[in-house]
Order: sequence, then structure tokens, then C-alpha cells
Amino acid sequence: MADVKEDNTNVDCLNCLRKAPIFNLLTQDELYSIDCNRTKVVFKQGELIHKSGTQSSHVISFNAGLAKLYIEDHKGRNKIIKLIKANDFFVSPGVFSDDRHHFSIKALKESSVCMIESEVFKNIMASNSEFAFEYISLINSSLLEITEKIHNLVRKNNTGKLAETIIYLGKEIYRTNPFTLDLSSSDIADLCGIGRDSTIRILNDFKREGIIEYSKKTINVLNWSLLEDISENG
Repeated sequence: MADVKEDNTNVDCLNCLRKAPIFNLLTQDELYSIDCNRTKVVFKQGELIHKSGTQSSHVISFNAGLAKLYIEDHKGRNKIIKLIKANDFFVSPGVFSDDRHHFSIKALKESSVCMIESEVFKNIMASNSEFAFEYISLINSSLLEITEKIHNLVRKNNTGKLAETIIYLGKEIYRTNPFTLDLSSSDIADLCGIGRDSTIRILNDFKREGIIEYSKKTINVLNWSLLEDISENG
């Protein structure tokens, strides 16, 4: 990790308004246990939160900011699997297998996270069935999301992939319109699974056709129904 800093803001887990919704299923004693075994850290834009292949000793509760979760191939190319936003909760699959991270996570803007010791998390999973059930539900939802993404990468053309990504950013990540991107054009390309040049060309096509306004990393969707049609049929 690069130049990260510990956040010493004096707010405990019982009174925190930024914790992931799943933590509302914990008892006060369980929240106190997490509070005693966590470190709150602020990552600057571009800093690694964790890297694939490193030891998986903590789970992450994302308090504020935005990050990309991605895999790297042997040539150093990235494929963004999803974006992680405020109030999201991430557990590396390695926590329950080989104690290794299988994805890398990098901050796209300044981000505050709580790093919770994985053993504490696993102990709570073993004793709180409602919490464990909700966690399994989150994992299943994430798996379905990734499966759908892989399916769309195969069946959609580049125009459809980018339309789907713009809808995802507007409705799932920023939840506003217009929205200002924290992603570079290369990040958008990695999220779509297409080339950077193709991404820029299609964005300009959407702009020329009156589907979006796009300038200085701000996107304003002018025609949601047409964008959704392109996403579905592209």
C-alpha cells in the first residue's frame, strides 16, 4: 500500500452512520467486538487498498469514496469486475479458503474504509445465523451480477456494452443525473471490456445522436429509454 493514513475520527461502530447495512443485524456486543478489532484508514485517489496475491487478513467496510475491484492478467492488463461505493461491504473469497486476495482494489477518489480482522468476522458468522444468512445472500447477489456481466461481454457488441455501463454508473453508482465521473476513459473501457479508443468513439457517437451530453467527465443522459434499448439489443 502507498501513502495511506489512519483515520482517528472518534466514532465507534455502535454509533457510526456509515457502516454497511449488514451490520445492523449485529448485537451490541458483536459491534463492540468489531470496534475493538478494526482500523479505519483513508486512501488517496489512485492508492491500492489491497493487491491480488497478498495475504487476506481483513474484511472491508467501505465508509466513503469509490474504488474499483479488478483482476490483472499476466500482461498487466486490468479487467474491472465492479465498483465499490460507500456503505458496501467486501470480503475476499480467500478469507474462507487460502487467506489470499484474488482481486485488487484501488481507490478512484479519496476513500475511507474500516479494515476488520477476518477472524472476528468469521467468529460472528459462526454465532449469528441471521448475519450469516444475509452475508450469503449478498455473495449470491454478487455472483449473479458477475455472471450477468460475463454473459453480456459475450453477447453484446461494443455499443451495447458501453450503454449498459453508462446506465450502471448513473443508476447504481452515482444515482443522479447528470453525474461527474471519477473514472478515466481507460477505466470505463476496462469496465466495459472494450478498447479505450472504441470507448471514446462511442461516447462521441452517443453525444452526436443526442443520447447523452458529455464534457469534462460529466455525463448527462438525455434519453434513458433509447440508452436502455441500445443496452438490451446492442
